[in-house]
Amino acid sequence: MRNILFLFALFFSGFLFSQKNNIEVEYDVKIIDEKDLFATNTDLRRLHERAMSNAEHLSFSLLINKSGSKFYNHKILTTEDGVYSKNAALIFSSYSGEVFQFDGWIFKEHSALGEKIIVKEAIKDNWILYNETKVIDKYVCYKATNVNTIDNGSGKIFHHPVEAWYCPQLPYNYGPNGYSNLPGLILQLQVRNVIFGVKKIVLNAAGDFDATFLKNAKTVTLKELNEKIAKEVETWKRF
Repeated sequence: MRNILFLFALFFSGFLFSQKNNIEVEYDVKIIDEKDLFATNTDLRRLHERAMSNAEHLSFSLLINKSGSKFYNHKILTTEDGVYSKNAALIFSSYSGEVFQFDGWIFKEHSALGEKIIVKEAIKDNWILYNETKVIDKYVCYKATNVNTIDNGSGKIFHHPVEAWYCPQLPYNYGPNGYSNLPGLILQLQVRNVIFGVKKIVLNAAGDFDATFLKNAKTVTLKELNEKIAKEVETWKRF
């Protein structure tokens, strides 16, 4: 009995210790082809194909500390043409800038209309959990689904399917690109035709970040940003 209590205490203290350390998760991304996507727009179709082929060069990290999480893209030195290709891949991956989960909200950086804008979103809820499992990077993960609703500000609303595979063994309710709020770390995430997959997990990471600047940051909602962009587009059409 004493040995059992000792082992339990040792395990529990180790678990608490792990909670005090920062965690870094690296992801890659794949863009799956949708043959009907941009079928009537040759330029966008060509750009999408370029993004698919260059997505393999992208790498992302999710850094978790005691205050929240930060998701960001690793900068890669490339040629001028390489920068163009990488930016196309980022755009079609729905990555617009650093993403923070802090103080119960999601904050996403957007470079739009010549300025850096921070969009504040509610943490996604309404997940549907399944008993279906699969092993990812030696971890048993469970399936969850949701819907990503996009209001582009011009009256059109899109609903894209979301599928996440989370690991209860890693009790951190975070994930890539602002998706979170599941009972475990998200190791694989698919939103429409974009898949983020785990590459490496570091449970005692040296990196850190400070997100307290978001407390006083000027923010907008995604709908407000899209309405502003739509208004600017209409203005440009007049010239």
